[in-house]
Amino acid sequence: MSVTKSSNPDGKIDRNLFVAFARELSELTGETPSRLHRWGEDLGLPVRSRQTFYTHLEHGGWVMESEAASTDACRLGSNPVNCQLRLRVVSLKTQFSRDKKAEEQRQIIILLGYEVCSHLIHFQVYRGPPYVEDEFGIPLCECLPAATVAGFVNECGKMIGLPVQRVLLTQNLMDFQPVRGKAPLMSLTTLGRVTMREWRDDIDDNEVLLSIGSELNYKTLEGEHPFIKWCGVTNATKLTVALSDLVKRHNKHAVTRLSAAQQLLNALLKKSDDAVVVRRGSLHWPKDMPQSPFEARVMKHDYALERYELHDVRFWRRQYEDFKEFPGDCTPATE
Repeated sequence: MSVTKSSNPDGKIDRNLFVAFARELSELTGETPSRLHRWGEDLGLPVRSRQTFYTHLEHGGWVMESEAASTDACRLGSNPVNCQLRLRVVSLKTQFSRDKKAEEQRQIIILLGYEVCSHLIHFQVYRGPPYVEDEFGIPLCECLPAATVAGFVNECGKMIGLPVQRVLLTQNLMDFQPVRGKAPLMSLTTLGRVTMREWRDDIDDNEVLLSIGSELNYKTLEGEHPFIKWCGVTNATKLTVALSDLVKRHNKHAVTRLSAAQQLLNALLKKSDDAVVVRRGSLHWPKDMPQSPFEARVMKHDYALERYELHDVRFWRRQYEDFKEFPGDCTPATE
């Protein structure tokens, strides 16, 4: 595993860096410390004993701020249309090794996604330009463009390959304020369009329900944080590769769940189609055959039907993206 220690690059994750990882994973996933400890053991990370891990996690009075994940409806083996995606941002004002030599700082934004039912994790690293702390410099990006968030959700949806019923923002990470009594829906076709509608209204194609777990915007970490020390002994490429390796190894188990759920979804669609044919009294498929209610529901999620191959999901290798060099914009330069 090509992850460097926060104080010296000896190929290991030290305890402080691991605890920082665990706290962010807790906020992203909403999972219990027991689940996080088990994941750490599976990945071969320095979790130590369960009780020691709990003590380190709670040191300094830390408690999880985002809402806990609800897995009550997560029965992918029987209900593959109820996935929930959680999003989180980690923002750093930091220096990579070359930035130290140039005496420059820059902002790094890591956008993270977690699907509750399958436990799939995905991410994207954005590297900002050199940061100058004066009135003429480029300010920190404190709010992601809605189009960037929607594009990431769309990519997660294709990796999951199943309809996503809700996207929870664990922070108020984009320019969006909910309206009491209205259902906020984000379009993945018209990237970034968010509309407020009545809860009883039908969703349009490729729309997902948004909810906010915290009204606080994400904060940009500075100073002696373990993530910042880690960046100081690496570069954006190696940082992204290290995260890719960890996520790839974690997602091996998620792929097994997704494979079974996708097969079930395909079988349910066929069963639903067959039932419509029987009701119409024909063994042949007429051109004007209406969709079943279940098929109509699923067909509103094009991204789930344009799913990535699970081999690609398991071995996904990310590359970082630069965001543009004008004030306050953190849209990827490739857009």
